[in-house]
Amino acid sequence: MNEKVRDFVIIGGGLQGCSIAFFLARAGRRVTIVEKSIPGRHASGVNAGGLRLLLRDAREYPLSLRAMEMWENLDQFVGGPAAAAAEVCLGTSQIALAVDREEMQWAESRSKDMIRRGIVTEELVDAAELHRLLPGLTNSALGGLISRRDGHANPASAASAFRLAAEGAGVEIWEGCNMRGMSPTSSGWRTETDRGAIESDVVVNCAGAWGSKIAASVDEELPVNVMALSMMVTTRVAPFVKPVVIGIDRPLSFKQSAVGSLVIGGGISGKPCLDDDTSFIVMDRMASSAAATVAAFPALANISVVRSWTGLEGLTPDGVPYISPSARHPGLWHVFGFCGHGFQLSPAVGETVARSLTTGSLDPRLAPFAADRFAKDTTRAKEALR
Repeated sequence: MNEKVRDFVIIGGGLQGCSIAFFLARAGRRVTIVEKSIPGRHASGVNAGGLRLLLRDAREYPLSLRAMEMWENLDQFVGGPAAAAAEVCLGTSQIALAVDREEMQWAESRSKDMIRRGIVTEELVDAAELHRLLPGLTNSALGGLISRRDGHANPASAASAFRLAAEGAGVEIWEGCNMRGMSPTSSGWRTETDRGAIESDVVVNCAGAWGSKIAASVDEELPVNVMALSMMVTTRVAPFVKPVVIGIDRPLSFKQSAVGSLVIGGGISGKPCLDDDTSFIVMDRMASSAAATVAAFPALANISVVRSWTGLEGLTPDGVPYISPSARHPGLWHVFGFCGHGFQLSPAVGETVARSLTTGSLDPRLAPFAADRFAKDTTRAKEALR
């Protein structure tokens, strides 16, 4: 059996784990990722690939703005060929669609609030502008919000790009390797795995939907609700829309790919089976997402769905992730709970967490994501997830 000594052990090889590992290794640190499956197998590689500032929680904006700069210059981090394979497409916009008066009033209220906060990436648009941008849109659409800088990328290729970049920087990845337990030592942490033990100064919990279980294994309660967010893709149709379109109060999220197929989401959860490392589509739930798409674009009523899939994610009580040191254990960090909005953030999370770890000074942009922010009212946090 192996026994390694490392500066950092990262549990989980998704986008967050690989990004953090990459920036740590580039700073000269010895890093091992322990990944029980294949890096990017779950949420990181099977999401919608949205690169959006639109509808971000205000707490995420500083990280999201930095992340957008990094996506725009992805080749500087992962190299030209990998960046090209990631198919980053920015400037095509993301639009939040208001199709009734209540949704439009919400959009107007949010626009005023964002302006008050000094956030000007979201623009309130009327029905005429929507119909100009979205041919075939239902006549009932009243307006909405647009972030013109936004776009999308290929999630599977992006996850692969960060994995390859991490390995190129010297990160060792133990793929298909279960973590059996971890415990504090006099100098850091000892992580037990299928391939042996690793002694490290720091452990970073990037286990995604399994992050709460990892925390619980060292008596730290970090509530999440495990989700199996579902996606589907249709047959190809003639190009008609460039922006990504999302709903405000409806399960609507879709984009048209370069080959013409529609990729449809909408925040619909299937059946998560965390202990079996898998999840399943619940087709009658997916029908609501398809119905929302057809209601927005009636001409799509007869388009066929050719496949569907799910990805396991963890949703925190307030909808934003944990990105912080443990409140209980020195040398332990938690970076998980990004449900539905971690893809775009990942480069900035990697950079910011790695800098915090190597300098020993917590980046102020991470303050809103403290792991102990629910500690004073654990009961309410649990109820929020029911």
